[in-house]
Amino acid sequence: MKQTFHIIAIKNPFDDPFLLIRILREKKALLFDAGYIYGVDTGHLLKISDIFITHTHIDHFIGFDTILRLLLRRNSPLKVFGPKGIIDCIEGKLKGYTWNLIKDYPIKIEAYEVYRNRINHSSFYAQNSFKRVDNDSYEFNKTILVDPLYKVDALELSHQIPVLSFSINEDFHININKEALLELGLPIGPWLSDFKKALKRYYNLETKQLIDNEVILKVNNSLYTLKDLMPIAVITKGQKISYVMDVSPTEENFSKLIPFIKHSDHLFCEAYFLEKDRQRAIDRHHLTASDAGRLAKEAEVLNLTLMHFSPKYINSPQEIYNEAMDAFKK
Repeated sequence: MKQTFHIIAIKNPFDDPFLLIRILREKKALLFDAGYIYGVDTGHLLKISDIFITHTHIDHFIGFDTILRLLLRRNSPLKVFGPKGIIDCIEGKLKGYTWNLIKDYPIKIEAYEVYRNRINHSSFYAQNSFKRVDNDSYEFNKTILVDPLYKVDALELSHQIPVLSFSINEDFHININKEALLELGLPIGPWLSDFKKALKRYYNLETKQLIDNEVILKVNNSLYTLKDLMPIAVITKGQKISYVMDVSPTEENFSKLIPFIKHSDHLFCEAYFLEKDRQRAIDRHHLTASDAGRLAKEAEVLNLTLMHFSPKYINSPQEIYNEAMDAFKK
């Protein structure tokens, strides 16, 4: 069965990290970190609706300018989420360019800064030459983005500075039974996306029942209740994908991370150093390959992809994979 999330990640673990997740059939994509994005298909980048930055070290944020350049003429806003300081960094990047001819462009940037139990929100609009406008802050309680099909959670950790880890969660997944669709004489079309969104809103996963049986959907000028359409829905467990980069190897961080990434279908995790260089990992506030494997094992993760290797291992990357997998599988 087709999944909701289509994953595109760096192929070279020594490159600056990023993770791009296409939301299939929704013409949108989520970007986690903005590192070495230059080889990514432009069509994918143009679909980016939301960017999630772990922290603004250059290797995680240098691709932001490339995305900005591509999206200047887009009408839908670009949302950027990050840790303390992200708003100042976006403002600084925008101030690095001259915008005297930009006021007729539609692009709007909404920046969200997570710090402790608050989210600060600032806006940067082309029509205002990207001058910063601060909005009201609001309470932060794990979830930073809610979409009808999924949600994104964030966790504040330490890399000597505040950093975020992220998890994208789909409560349940909906596939379409094409045989049932034909039996009802219904066509394949854009209305199926509306059907899935309505089902996400009105289906109770615990009771396996609709909260409201009388919700009406329009299909080819005919009206159907959500209950009438239930035979075409195949409901299965949703996906969970977690992204962990640049985290100090401390027990405090581990104790927070393990429940946060628990039961992820896929964990993308840094493995910057080998265990033999643990003191270097402590000094530089990075995880070892063994740490990555341990986290994945204790969190009962199904699949682990290692990223963000130190260039000191450029000639021996297999050592990193072996060390992580030994800890993950033992």
